[in-house]
Amino acid sequence: MTVTLNLKPEVEAGLLAQARDSGMPLEQYLLYLIEGVARPAASNAAAVGQPTRADAVRRMAEFGEKHRLNLGEPMSRELLHEGHRF
Repeated sequence: MTVTLNLKPEVEAGLLAQARDSGMPLEQYLLYLIEGVARPAASNAAAVGQPTRADAVRRMAEFGEKHRLNLGEPMSRELLHEGHRF
């Protein structure tokens, strides 16, 4: 696909400087930026039906509460070795 953009001179200068700093020609740099913006949307579309990060965090918190886990409490030698008894 070919797209024509009419950029303000200061925007063009900024993009040229960023492209130069990254060692890419402007066209390649713009393509890199656009693909980076488009990629997350494609990843989200592929993950339809997958639990969200918020769901995963909620489930981990519920698991911790259910099993009385708390990383803020100091662990004693007894707690560290409790799992070896079973």
